[in-house]
Amino acid sequence: MTLTHMENAAFENATVTMSGYIFRGCSFTRCTLLVRDLPFMLESCRFDQCNWRLECDLLWGEPAMRSRLRQILDLIDGAADAMGPPGPPSEGGANPGDGRS
Repeated sequence: MTLTHMENAAFENATVTMSGYIFRGCSFTRCTLLVRDLPFMLESCRFDQCNWRLECDLLWGEPAMRSRLRQILDLIDGAADAMGPPGPPSEGGANPGDGRS
């Protein structure tokens, strides 16, 4: 599979499909990052207040499926590491839409 290259793009308040792309030097601000399947790559990207949505099938009896899920989680962990520690909570407590009251 050939991956499409995205370089130095800025995404804000968008739903971004990650699968099928190589993102280099991109920034994501308040985005929903949609992972439908592998592959995708992240290089030197910045993330701020993003959510991840995983839409992939994990088939019973296929160990390779667990391996694919681990790969996706490793990519997400790498993105989280790139973000650094979370900032202080906003004033007023819960954020809109986070399910807390």
